[in-house]
Amino acid sequence: MVRDPTENAAVACSALLAGIDGMIERLPESRRVARSALLVRTVSEEAVCDVAGQQQPDGGWTDAEETAWSCAYLAFCRSDHSALADGTEWLTRERLPRGGWGNSLRDRPRIPTTGLVLRLLGAEVGGTCDWELLNSLWSKDLEAEVTLSYKGGFYLMASATGPQLSQDLVERTFTHLCGEQNGDGGFGPWRTHPIGSDPWSTGICLVGICSFAELADREMVERAVEWLCKTQLPSGYWPYHFIDEGSAYAYWGLTEAIRFLELS
Repeated sequence: MVRDPTENAAVACSALLAGIDGMIERLPESRRVARSALLVRTVSEEAVCDVAGQQQPDGGWTDAEETAWSCAYLAFCRSDHSALADGTEWLTRERLPRGGWGNSLRDRPRIPTTGLVLRLLGAEVGGTCDWELLNSLWSKDLEAEVTLSYKGGFYLMASATGPQLSQDLVERTFTHLCGEQNGDGGFGPWRTHPIGSDPWSTGICLVGICSFAELADREMVERAVEWLCKTQLPSGYWPYHFIDEGSAYAYWGLTEAIRFLELS
């Protein structure tokens, strides 16, 4: 176990914070600004204006994921901007007929999108049908020949916030993720995936695992934290093809893991 992962988290926080202004200046993509700003917990008038300014006339942003990050950040900043109310209303309208969210109304419900929306905005937009659908989708995925580990992470992070908890399914998910952890301590899309461990999958799995402190295995969490600390770049980011996205999720998982390790 690394001696003090809080130092790694602090360096990552500084890197993500420093990147926000640059993204505001050059990138018309509010999810990246909102995600980084929310996870490092900074209240920024510039970020709020940038996020709210990219809202579409119908109340949403480009898709359900971006709308969820944008609304969650506006809520964190206690913004009284009408963008927040319009955004949550858009997500409610965008719910698919069986429940849950995909990339659009023409899409099918997806575990990562639904899990993220429920984790960030469950109380505002989630309904019983959404958690029930998430249980159904993930239960089927667990029976598949190849099951994506990060879907288990998204399932856990959403289940911890909702009323439709399937204790058996949660426990099966922990068993599954225990078997999916790579020998180096990190997580990839699945254990034998050619790319090996990556910061995005590892961060998502850690957020999900640490959402259930009573079930999480300390050694399992410590090994994932150690992998994140060993693979972090000197800049504070992690190597990933979308570097701020991978680093944001890695940082989220790292901070949730640190909190879990301090309390366990």
